[in-house]
Amino acid sequence: CQFEYFEASDHIGRLALFLLDKCKAEEYRSCIYMTFGVVRSWSVHIEQSLDNHLHGFHVGMQTGNIEAALMNVFNYLINSFICGRNLVKLNRELDSFGGKALEYKQMAVHNLICLMQLVVSTLLISNDSPSLIGSQNTETKVLLERVTEGKDTFAICHVYILGYIEAYIFGEYELAAKMVEKRQEVEKTMSRRSLYFGMIDFYDGLVFLAMARKTNDDKWTLRAEKALSKLESFVQIGKANCEHKLFLLQAETKSLLGENENAISKYDSAIAVAGKNGFIHEQAIASERAGDFFLRNGDSRASQYYGNSNTLYLQWGAQCKADHLCKNLPF
Repeated sequence: CQFEYFEASDHIGRLALFLLDKCKAEEYRSCIYMTFGVVRSWSVHIEQSLDNHLHGFHVGMQTGNIEAALMNVFNYLINSFICGRNLVKLNRELDSFGGKALEYKQMAVHNLICLMQLVVSTLLISNDSPSLIGSQNTETKVLLERVTEGKDTFAICHVYILGYIEAYIFGEYELAAKMVEKRQEVEKTMSRRSLYFGMIDFYDGLVFLAMARKTNDDKWTLRAEKALSKLESFVQIGKANCEHKLFLLQAETKSLLGENENAISKYDSAIAVAGKNGFIHEQAIASERAGDFFLRNGDSRASQYYGNSNTLYLQWGAQCKADHLCKNLPF
């Protein structure tokens, strides 16, 4: 998938699984699940990768391949976050698996889990500083220093990935945009960029569109168009993961252009398809953006969409975000 040859990658992964079963080479199963679980998630719903990654963890621990076992854990946890699993349950698993990574001295995975736990905890619990980078929390500072000093570019990149998603969710668009630019600088030093089944280009597009609305600077619109184009291609590969993302970017674009009827249709499609495919967190975001749209246009339907968004955030487990939404509503 590094070069976005998804069909070929899927074919090779299936062949690897066939040979694994035929040769009964159980000692390689953890490594194959670690990679094929990622590949497979492009063409099927991300949630379908979770059991394989958990199995890869258990097999790796049994066969002594601790590194592959814990990387399966990271894939399981990050994919759980991406597909919108309940944050309360996810937080418990982060705590448990974080302890396991520390026990086996897998510090790279431990740092990544700690980063995820900081973001999940902030979404769960009311906090005066709802951004990973902006926090003055000592624990956060120590973790960021540890990651930076270790020159782990993968972890540093994830500081910005998780941080800008969180910043966007809490409406800190300028901070989110700065994080995108920092992430892209780090990516220049890496052999490949993380795509996460369209999630990165989705949030990139949302941030760029928010900045385009805020600044009226065409550079943000052009960058949003590139992100939207990426999503269009990803929908052809994995519709279940990306279709609602594309609808929301289209809705925000139509809104920016003043094409209100088309925007309403796209917002409703994004909300419906996200709900159908179980992306409750992104259904909540789409509902909130629709509420913003109706509020800007003086339409009383805003309260309905905001109410739905609040309910969905609570169902996701994001109590802090739900509180933030209610606190910042103008009515």
